[in-house]
Amino acid sequence: MKTRKAAILFALLLCYLYFRGIGDHGLIDPVEGVNASVALHMVAGRNYFVPKIGNELTAGSTMGTWWLEALSLDLFGWSEFAVRFWSALSGLVMILAAALSARSSDDSVKTSRKFLSSWLAACACASMTLCFIASQIASSHAIFSCLTALAMTGVIRSRDDKAWLMLSHTSIAFAFIAHGPAGLFLPFISVIAYGLLCEDWELLIDFFTWPGGIILNIIISGSYYVMLIFINPSVIEFMVCRNHNYTFGGILGIIVFVIVGFAPFHGFLLRALYEIVPRKYPASKSPELFMFVWAVVFAFYAVASMDILTLAACVPALSALLGRKLDFWLNKKFLSVRYSVMFNILISIPLFYIALPLMMNYVPVIKVSLLSLIPYEIMLGLFLIACWYYTKTRQITKWMRNVSAAALLCLMPIAGVFNLTAEEYGVREIGLKLRDLIRADDIVLQYEINFPSLYFYTLRNTRLINCELTPGVTERRFVYPASVIEPVWTGKNRAFLIIPTDRSTDSVMPKNIFHILESHGMLLLSNQ
Repeated sequence: MKTRKAAILFALLLCYLYFRGIGDHGLIDPVEGVNASVALHMVAGRNYFVPKIGNELTAGSTMGTWWLEALSLDLFGWSEFAVRFWSALSGLVMILAAALSARSSDDSVKTSRKFLSSWLAACACASMTLCFIASQIASSHAIFSCLTALAMTGVIRSRDDKAWLMLSHTSIAFAFIAHGPAGLFLPFISVIAYGLLCEDWELLIDFFTWPGGIILNIIISGSYYVMLIFINPSVIEFMVCRNHNYTFGGILGIIVFVIVGFAPFHGFLLRALYEIVPRKYPASKSPELFMFVWAVVFAFYAVASMDILTLAACVPALSALLGRKLDFWLNKKFLSVRYSVMFNILISIPLFYIALPLMMNYVPVIKVSLLSLIPYEIMLGLFLIACWYYTKTRQITKWMRNVSAAALLCLMPIAGVFNLTAEEYGVREIGLKLRDLIRADDIVLQYEINFPSLYFYTLRNTRLINCELTPGVTERRFVYPASVIEPVWTGKNRAFLIIPTDRSTDSVMPKNIFHILESHGMLLLSNQ
């Protein structure tokens, strides 16, 4: 009963942490703007098989994600909360998958001991920054990570009961619908790689021949594919297109993102991986080794495809692995905990207290998010101190409880990073203003900028002038030259122009300009 109450309270806390801020800030372009706009177009036009932003076709393999976002727009209304709802829910299911994967299947172990490894895995997964980041963004990455985590959990639990393979194959089929071919192939590759590495032929035979699972997988994924062939075969052509990615600062920004993504457990993960990496072939069969292979396959795909948010699919695997190892270390091998804490301190202090401040001028999002990063560093320091103190005093029970709590506290300031980033790089205020002002024949222009989220806020096409195309939107989108402003501006229809404040349009703009709004480096102008 005590364990059940603790689990319920923990679940309520995670619901608060993961849902508390998803509707408080605007969409971050291009990734959120593209996905939210496609979903809104589906709802507004009641056309769920032709992904568009207004009149422009959109390339992508994430039809299932757009359908879910369209459903939530119908349920929750026209808001950012609606398009982020499924990502936040997927983050919670990822945590559940990590806990189920880490749970011991040894019948000789007491129930409370089985719960311990699950508890540690869930805390690690919930507090890893990468899991939280993916769950706060309106994209397919959290949904993909959630479904593939359930698929791999089904494989791990099938050792006890083959009925778990039903969950595995069903999740794989839905991952294909929600994210594309990677959701179908990567789980299969992970199982094959583990089976060959350990010569675990029994697992391979069960996975590929158990009729209940494989038939259901074929029916679901096959029906989806056939449906697209008959209704909109162009979607199949776009399945090989790269997803709409979002990074700041180029390669350096990606490196910073990866480093921060697995905080605050860098040292613990390094120690766990050191003990798990196989030293011989064939390797010894173990759930921990399967989790390691699972993480490596998905990490390789994320790096190869340059879709860095896909790394979130590695988090449940690494968290489950860490939960099982921490359970073992705390009870039988405390020296490994000391090594892990030492590695964590040696990695975190140079990275977060020296390198991160120095990168502010090179990675713009760090400077923008400084007001939230400073509290994050304070919480991280609290986590490091708790790890050191309870390890030094060998207070195992308090280590498990208080260190986990300190890790979850690190999530509190991160929602502020999204708020500050959206304020700096988004057009929510302008979009909502346009929603109130715009009429049927009005024209909206974007000068030297391209914000797909404007369609989400206004449900209106915009004409793009002197700007770059959005990745993923087909080349049918036409970019007008600056000379188009004059005839539009002097026409009978009311026109709105969105322009960065640091751009000069004196050579192309007419004189009758009316200032409507200035917001975070953007001007909203009108000809009337």
